[in-house]
Amino acid sequence: MKRAIGLVVVLFFWGFSLQAQRIYWASKVIQVSSETASNDPAYRAVQVLGKPNTGPYAGSSKAAWQPAQPDSGEEFVKVAFDTLTRIRQVIVVENFGAGCVHQVWASDEKGAEKLIFSNTEAVPATEGKIWSIKLPALTPYRVSAIRVVLNTARRPGMNQIDAIGISLGAESYQPVIKLAASRSPQKLVKENLGPAINSAAKELNPIIAPDGKTLFFTRWNHPDNMGDPMSDFPGAPAMKRQDIWFSQNLNGVWQPAQNIGAPLNNKDHNAICSISADSRTALLLNQYMPNGEMQFGISSSYKGKAGWSFPKPVIIEKLDLVRDENGYFTEYSLSPDKRTMLMAIHRSDSRGSRDLYISFLQKNGQWSPPRNLGPDINTAEEEGSPFLAADGKTIYFSTRGWPGYGDQDIFVSRRLDDSWQRWSEPENLGPDINTPGWDGYFTVPASGDYAYLCSDQNSLGGEDIFRIRINEAIKPEPVVIVSGTVLHAYTLKPMTADVIAQVLEGKKDSIQTEFNPETGEYKLILPLKKLYGLNSSKQGFYAQSEELDLRNEKRYREVRKNLLLVPMEKGTRIVMNTVYFEQSQPEVDSASFAELRRLVQVMKENPNMQIMMEGHTDNQGDFNANLVLSQQRVEHIKSFLVFKGIAEDRIICKGYGSSRPITNNYSEENRRKNRRVEFTILRK
Repeated sequence: MKRAIGLVVVLFFWGFSLQAQRIYWASKVIQVSSETASNDPAYRAVQVLGKPNTGPYAGSSKAAWQPAQPDSGEEFVKVAFDTLTRIRQVIVVENFGAGCVHQVWASDEKGAEKLIFSNTEAVPATEGKIWSIKLPALTPYRVSAIRVVLNTARRPGMNQIDAIGISLGAESYQPVIKLAASRSPQKLVKENLGPAINSAAKELNPIIAPDGKTLFFTRWNHPDNMGDPMSDFPGAPAMKRQDIWFSQNLNGVWQPAQNIGAPLNNKDHNAICSISADSRTALLLNQYMPNGEMQFGISSSYKGKAGWSFPKPVIIEKLDLVRDENGYFTEYSLSPDKRTMLMAIHRSDSRGSRDLYISFLQKNGQWSPPRNLGPDINTAEEEGSPFLAADGKTIYFSTRGWPGYGDQDIFVSRRLDDSWQRWSEPENLGPDINTPGWDGYFTVPASGDYAYLCSDQNSLGGEDIFRIRINEAIKPEPVVIVSGTVLHAYTLKPMTADVIAQVLEGKKDSIQTEFNPETGEYKLILPLKKLYGLNSSKQGFYAQSEELDLRNEKRYREVRKNLLLVPMEKGTRIVMNTVYFEQSQPEVDSASFAELRRLVQVMKENPNMQIMMEGHTDNQGDFNANLVLSQQRVEHIKSFLVFKGIAEDRIICKGYGSSRPITNNYSEENRRKNRRVEFTILRK
């Protein structure tokens, strides 16, 4: 019996210790003495809600409450919490103008206020102070609200409060920075890319191609930039404006950087925002006018046989930007498949200054109205330098709205669903990457091995471009780069055709890419854990589909897949590589529908076309049973085609069982090739 009692006591205190550590942060503003009159959420009383934004490094922040005027005597803010509880401690994060907390009042369940703290301490020398106001014991009542009173006369200038919390425990609150690196503690080392890339000028905004073989960046005030030195504003020194440069990696060595030239560069400021998976479509800042002038906006350019095309305007519907003091400042990141755009812009629905938004490519070629990523990402501070990784889920961005090391730091967050509103809590990339100064422009290739960023530490002049080998905690999810050539099925000569990768199971999605007109090459980036069908599209040809099964892949790799285009002529026989059946069953699997719908479309486009659908099995099992099964399977395919509107007399079915193998049946791989459905064009 005594042992049992002792165990209960131990469990009780262990449970109490866990509960005592919990901090409840304010969730609602009840009343405030004053706040800024602007509609902008910055500096408003709502900024005291939730966990601290400033972390251990104090300083003025838009993500904190600030009274409307400095030195205004007594000011207060009263807040409520999501829970009613007895408390032992009140935490006040005074991030700027520290020492002005004068009194703290607690309200009981009936709303009666009780003074629980009156400040008699001297004003600290530091900018910020964390008040852990500890009571002798738990309050005899449950606290419904806390009112913090400031005496702003104690310290000249503005005063700010970042957060207010309550706790059942008396342990002092220690602010922390949520680090991605804490899950992989090895030290990260910045490596200067050297004189092939960097110079005495400023190298900014690195953009690494998804395959990691080409690095694009902006170079400012370099003697080889286009145009004459110019002053950006009165009194500023005349400097050569920004140009786009690039370098290629050959056998692991970065080659001397080259100016990308006209038409992407001109006498004005030029910068690249993103590059596509095949490095042939560039998203550019500003809109290029035929007369050589530039206008606000963004443009795209395509690299063909003759080089980069003249940039065309990119239209984003209902952009509705708010003009800041120095004009419009925007940044963009395009997904490798060119269908999703992440942007840092200031709109009327922003939470403060610039926020991160998402936009999607529409059928009309324009982009959807920007959608704010919401409070999981955006703060009252400025969010900028966004980068959307190749997995389409991981984003990197800079802000000082989440706890960091000083000015803007780089953070990583991961999308939790397809709403683009739910994100993992942003994690700071840590002191090996972030500094007390401004940090940003973090870009990662599809392999996720290195990241590229700019810094002025240990540079050759101004800002330089560095790379850093990153750990698993910081990497995006692995993907596969698929590349190859579209070939004529008979001559095996390269052909120009678009390539489509379709998801065959689960959510039916597709990714399309253009070909390289010089070589017929294509390149795609595909997420793992899915089954894909690859095919190409060209008038007068039928694409022989190829299966790409990434369901069991766990690591980044590069895959080579050549695709065949078969002329649609009488007598042409085509194997349907992505038509599937359950073992010994006649019904097609749902993963087959994409291929069958493609055949329906071709037959509708060619109304006189007649085909013979042929079914085959391997040699496992009874010969006659396989013969029947092969006939049943093609009859089921015929039923699907008829249901989709194809006349019955245009489809003839024949099952051959195991009588016509295309290879021996000695291995499972060979038997799989023999288990197939194909069709022959009888009439075009």
